[in-house]
Amino acid sequence: MSFFSTTEKAFGLDISDKTLRLIQLVKNGKKIKIKHFNEITLPTDCVVNGEIKKIEPFVESLKKLIKTRIGRGTISNEVVAVLPEAETFLKTLYIAAEDEISLQDKIKEEIKLHLPLDIEEIYYDWQLVEKINGIYTIILGASPKKIVDSYIEALEAANLIPVVIEIEAAAISHLLIDFNQDQQTQIVIDIGANRTGLFLYDRGMIKFTVSLPISGKELDNIIAESLDLEIDKAEEAKITFGLDANQANGALFEVLTPTIEELVQQIKLAIEFYYENFNDTRLIEQIVLCGGGANFINIENILSQKLKIKVLKSQPFKKLINPDPKFFTESKSQSFITAIGLALRGLASETFYDYH
Repeated sequence: MSFFSTTEKAFGLDISDKTLRLIQLVKNGKKIKIKHFNEITLPTDCVVNGEIKKIEPFVESLKKLIKTRIGRGTISNEVVAVLPEAETFLKTLYIAAEDEISLQDKIKEEIKLHLPLDIEEIYYDWQLVEKINGIYTIILGASPKKIVDSYIEALEAANLIPVVIEIEAAAISHLLIDFNQDQQTQIVIDIGANRTGLFLYDRGMIKFTVSLPISGKELDNIIAESLDLEIDKAEEAKITFGLDANQANGALFEVLTPTIEELVQQIKLAIEFYYENFNDTRLIEQIVLCGGGANFINIENILSQKLKIKVLKSQPFKKLINPDPKFFTESKSQSFITAIGLALRGLASETFYDYH
């Protein structure tokens, strides 16, 4: 089993701290449509910061997710699952080596320099991007064995065959970049319920990823505490009024502005890191927001004004057939970005990375 090797028609499984989401895609001529889909809420503390803490209720929830899926026909028992962003490492490396045999040893040396864990404690994959004048450009992906093994154990306990264990940034890029043939240099920001990830995409590869100190849950808590609202009402207000200064007397705009300013500064640091640490940099043409936490009004306009860069929300169904517009509303669709990206990976037939 590899992080990135795949077989055809495996379904995508997005695992977060609160929710399981399932998507299976099918090719219909030149078009791709959703065959099966579902989501289910996990028991409290079943998954914490991406780590499965209670395997039995997790497996029962996963079986229920599959059994109650929406869609006709049977579903594959092969699955493409996502690793928690907080427990993964993805980095572009430039390595001088005489040939690919010596490159293998050099990669192991680089792992010791860049990762806080011993090489015996991790699984890692790498992709060769290019070789110029004896310099190999590779993308290195890694995750602790204990995390990967726990995911495999849970999936197999649910009678599933894990054919791909995918890094989240790569899963998102399958849909938003590769599938949409959008090869601009751009930043993607995935705002989840409990954490937010930023990754920069350039010349056909993810250059780096970074976690940001903001989440949908944090925004809801700020609104709830500042405006004395119940947490569900705070989330509803965020989605309805968002960063529109003309809505709700500008109350939410005022409350959320300090957090958004912090987000802006973190994005600026990521942009500076790109320009200062990579060769042959190009102008960052746009920022794409995705994830359930991106579901609030005017955030793209505020960020665009402050960063002087085009900012837009992702379009999960730009080239996919939406099987149920009532279910996959504009806001709901954002929450399924990762699951759809994983399912697209399940349709692929080639091997993306070598496994080590």
